[in-house]
Amino acid sequence: MSALEIHGQADRFNVRPLEDICFTIVCRGTSSFRSQLLRVERYSGDAAIPLLETTPVTSSIDAHTERRLHAMCVRPFLEVPGSEDALSGASGVTLGALIRPDVPEAAYQGVLTACDTTTNRGIGIFLRDQRLTLLVGDGHAKLEISLPEPLQPGNWYEIAASYDQTTGLAALFQRPYTSSTQSPRGAGRGSRTITGHRKLAHLPEVPLILGASAKYISGWTAAEESFIGTIEAPYVIAKSTPATDLRGLHSRRLNAPALVAAWDFSQGLSEDGLHTVEVPDVVGSFDARCVNAPLRAVPGHRGNATGGIRASPESYGAIRLRQRRPDPERWKSQITLRVPAGLAAGLYSLQLRATTVEEFFPFVVTHKPRALTPEAQAPSTDFRPRGRITN
Repeated sequence: MSALEIHGQADRFNVRPLEDICFTIVCRGTSSFRSQLLRVERYSGDAAIPLLETTPVTSSIDAHTERRLHAMCVRPFLEVPGSEDALSGASGVTLGALIRPDVPEAAYQGVLTACDTTTNRGIGIFLRDQRLTLLVGDGHAKLEISLPEPLQPGNWYEIAASYDQTTGLAALFQRPYTSSTQSPRGAGRGSRTITGHRKLAHLPEVPLILGASAKYISGWTAAEESFIGTIEAPYVIAKSTPATDLRGLHSRRLNAPALVAAWDFSQGLSEDGLHTVEVPDVVGSFDARCVNAPLRAVPGHRGNATGGIRASPESYGAIRLRQRRPDPERWKSQITLRVPAGLAAGLYSLQLRATTVEEFFPFVVTHKPRALTPEAQAPSTDFRPRGRITN
C-alpha cells in the first residue's frame, strides 16, 4: 500500500450563506476519510508548531466518506485534444523542447510524448533516474536509449529526439542551455548524443501530451509519470532528423517542412494573472489545453526581462509543472457544503482525517453582499486555498 496522503483544494475562499463551496479531495493509502466542519477561533503561525484552536460545527458534511478511484493524473500537464492521429503515416518523428527539471532523480517522468508506457506503444522523451530517455515501441517490440550524462536540477537544457520508421534508427540529444552555450564558442559545450536501432512494425496512434505520458482507460488520459519542472517551446515534427542535426534544432524548428505542432506558451498571457487555459499551436492544428492548473507566465531560458509581460511577453514563454492542483470538474471525490443561512461570519475550515493524517481547507464566511458586476458574480477559481498535512 502507498504512503498515507490527503490533499485537496477548495473552489473559492470567500462564501456567503446559502452559497455552495466545493472541495476536491486526493486520498491515498487508505480506503476512507472523515470530514468535519470547524470554526477557527484562533490561529498563530509564529511558533515552530502552528497553533490552531477550533470548535466543531454541525453541518451536512460531517461524514465518513469512502475513497473513490480516479483514472486521471492529479499533477499538472497539457493535453492536445484530437492528436491521436497527428503522426499517422509519418515516415519518422522528431520531438524537442527546452526544459528545466526540478527533480530529475524522480523515477519516471514523461516530458514530451505520444506514448502509452503501459503497453509500450508510441514515442516519447522521458526522464528516468536523472537521465534523458527515449522510448519507442509498437506494442510488441520496443527501443529504449538513455544518455549517460545526468541532468541537474534547476538547469536549462535543449533536448531533442528522433526516430526513423524506415531504417529503425533513433537518436537522442541534450545540451545545457546557458548564456555561454548561446555563443558560437560555447555552442557544443556539454552536448551529448546517443543513437540506437530497432526496426518496429509501425508507430501506434497515441495522443500528444506535454509533461506526461498517456494511458487508455475507457478513453485517453494522462498517466501519473508526469514531468516535474519547466518546459518551453515544445515541438513535434513528422519526419526523422539526423543525429548530427539535432543540436540547435530548437532555433530552426519553425522552418521544418514537416512541422506538425509547436506551442508558444507566451500566447494568451495577461498582466492581471488570469491567463487562458488554451495554448495555441503556431501551426494551427493542435492547440494544447492546461490541466490541473500548471503555472503560466514563467520566465524562460533567457530569464526575467525588464518591463514585465506587456513589454516582453516572449520572455515569459515557459510553463511550470509542479504542484498537485486537480481541476474540480474532472474530479470524482468532492465534498460540497451549502453554507447554512444562520452560520455566523468568520474563518472556517474543513477538516479531513484518516488515522494519523489530517488536512485543513480554510475559507471565510461573509455576510457582505456581492458587488453587482459580471466579474464579481462569477465564482473565483484563481485563488485555490490549500491545507497542510500533519503527522
